Amino acid sequence: MGKREISPKVASLYKAVTELFMEGADINNLTVSEITARAGIGKGTAYEYFSSKEDILAQAFYFAMVTVTELLDKRLAQKQHLYDKIEMIMLDMEKHKKEIVCAFKVLYMMMDNSVVGKKIRQLFHENKEYDMMLFDLIEKMIREELGQKVQLSDEDSLYLVMSIASRLMTYALYLNGDEACMLCGNKVMRERLCKDICREVENYG
Repeated sequence: MGKREISPKVASLYKAVTELFMEGADINNLTVSEITARAGIGKGTAYEYFSSKEDILAQAFYFAMVTVTELLDKRLAQKQHLYDKIEMIMLDMEKHKKEIVCAFKVLYMMMDNSVVGKKIRQLFHENKEYDMMLFDLIEKMIREELGQKVQLSDEDSLYLVMSIASRLMTYALYLNGDEACMLCGNKVMRERLCKDICREVENYG
């Protein structure tokens, strides 16, 4: 989806959903009228593209995740080593704490049995062949670091992806914690996590 063209009206709906979500809107109580009002289009227009409010939300969240991942992939291409790539991701996380909170909410939705969560999972399944998601990006970084000579088993690859993702999530939780919990400072915590990630990947080299 991230590589496909979308109409300006659909783009405005996606933007409206993202803005409302980041402002703290409860998606359970959010209405199509509120979304279309923010998007600046008529309510009937939304139903020309989507079947329901849940469809709008799921596709908007999915599109946002794909777009962010693809932009990140382009920026990471400027970095040669895994340490620098992980550090860049963490520095981005420090600059965009509000977006991190929203990302965690979306991840939580993906794991629950809500209509929106199920629709997001369905979109992942349907588009996995041509859309890059966060786990795909992490796997790509690992393979670039180890090079062509190291052939990871599917189990080892999955383990490393999950391990790195969990550390990034841990850092996100750390950034959004109380100030009293951040005694050592972002720089020290960031460096420790980057070194830990690189050390674990190097063990497979």
